[in-house]
Amino acid sequence: MDRFVFPTSNGVVVTSADKKVLTATNCQGEKKLKSALTKNKIVFWHFPFIRGLQVFFCGLLAFFDAFIMNIDLCDNSKIKKDNKYYMQKLIVLCAVLLSACVFSFFILGSFPNKLAVWIIGLFGNPFLRNMLVASFKILFFVLSLLLLRCFASANECFRFNRACDKLQSEQILNRTKKKQPVNLKSKAKQKQIKKNSVKIEMFVPNFLNYLIFVFLLDVTVVTLCGASFGFWFNLAFSVALVIVCASVGYEIAWIVENVVWLRWLRFVTGALVFAKPSRTHTETVSVAVTELGLLISQKDRELVKDENKKAFSVVYNEVRNKLISAGINDKSDADWLIATILGKNRAEIKLTPFVTDKQEQDILRATDRRAKGESLDNIFGWTEFYGLRFDVNKKVLTPRMETEILVEQVLKAEKEFKKAKILDLGTGSGAIAVALAKNCDATITAIDVSKTALATAQSNAKKNDVKVEFLHSNLFENLKWRQRFDIIVSNPPYIKTADIEKLDKNVKDCDPHLALDGGEDGLDFYREISKKAGKRLNSGGLLFYEVGKGQATAVKKIMKECGFDEIKTIKDYNKIERVVYGRFK
Repeated sequence: MDRFVFPTSNGVVVTSADKKVLTATNCQGEKKLKSALTKNKIVFWHFPFIRGLQVFFCGLLAFFDAFIMNIDLCDNSKIKKDNKYYMQKLIVLCAVLLSACVFSFFILGSFPNKLAVWIIGLFGNPFLRNMLVASFKILFFVLSLLLLRCFASANECFRFNRACDKLQSEQILNRTKKKQPVNLKSKAKQKQIKKNSVKIEMFVPNFLNYLIFVFLLDVTVVTLCGASFGFWFNLAFSVALVIVCASVGYEIAWIVENVVWLRWLRFVTGALVFAKPSRTHTETVSVAVTELGLLISQKDRELVKDENKKAFSVVYNEVRNKLISAGINDKSDADWLIATILGKNRAEIKLTPFVTDKQEQDILRATDRRAKGESLDNIFGWTEFYGLRFDVNKKVLTPRMETEILVEQVLKAEKEFKKAKILDLGTGSGAIAVALAKNCDATITAIDVSKTALATAQSNAKKNDVKVEFLHSNLFENLKWRQRFDIIVSNPPYIKTADIEKLDKNVKDCDPHLALDGGEDGLDFYREISKKAGKRLNSGGLLFYEVGKGQATAVKKIMKECGFDEIKTIKDYNKIERVVYGRFK
């Protein structure tokens, strides 16, 4: 469902179907949110010209309602619930409307007429006089709008209006992109397309821009007609033309928006009510749209009636914007971060209407750490791997999803051995060793040169209730001289030394360099392990590696030179050769 967006002096109101959401920024810079039900519906979208009248009159009601809601939301005084307060608000609103009427009558009505008569004379060319009057009216109106920019509240309204316009432009662009050409091969498809073509797409214009366009159109038409048959006739005639212009104006706006080479015309009037929005204006609009989307998708979602409660949409958008500003554009980061702190899964967090103050503080603290480049795993101190939970820290390499493919291949190969013996070289957090021990009956030995890494791995094995023999050793050095294995598996350091500084902060600053640095070409450990692995493998034993992008061919060559054959590779989820394994002759 498309959305109507109405700017106010310090916020926006977004409406769709039977719901509306207001977000505003108060004097303290806090974003406030309220949601409610509305009866101000647009229903006749399939009827040209009639739909324009609905947009005009329903839009006017919603526009004034938006300003009233805005005053309610941003006024924290206790008199807010007093009837006198609403009476004062009504008096102020009526005073503003009365002032606008007086201004319109004199500046945009009487004065231009007198000025044109003075220039041309009462008996000059009537058409020329009317043209001059229309020009003066439009000029004075434009000057009035420009003068409004001197007032902070009006300028803020224009800035919110531009932020709203950007949102609606993206909405139209996304709709256009979704349109795909249809191959009309069958009669059934042709009938279906013909049936669907009857439906006219709903177009929601930028309301303030549309309002200005209708006014200018009406002023021009009324003035050029120059009807003068008495007060009541002129009044009825003017009202009728307002209705016609509102109706025709919508159709013109629809054409301008849908014809690419005409789209620039919307800025002719838009320039009068647009001002460059800041990040705050854009975020405020985004919050309202997010909350409205959740209200529409969740029929039983609780309405936010108390603006002092912290709405989930406000916190969610703040997290997203902070991460985007830090160059982290993956939406899942915000979802996982919030879900972890709330103790829910990603699907459940969108069902949450509010968060507590403590939850908000925890979420924002974690967001700041993520924005500085720290990984989610290190922020929370744990990660999931192969369906198991592992504690991680800056002393161990955080296991990656691609490494699960390595575990899968080892588990398949383990079945060909009776009570297999498996060695995990460079175990780190113990992810590979623990995952193997949890899913097969093999005897697992895990080695690492780092004592702190071994301590983490032992803790993870205990928490996942598996038995693994851990040994402090630099590769094979501290193994018993007769100890042999059926499978040796390793995810060694494979980043080139020169490339470490080019890595993302998420990796460079959070993972130990000892677990990353693979030497000048990234292959040092593959050479050393392959050279010595044959002496530690039983007859027909297998050696499994995880390799970096583009390293598979070089690693296969190293293994072949060291006496391995039947060498094969396995691709990861991105079709990159990620696992290389072979059998020792």
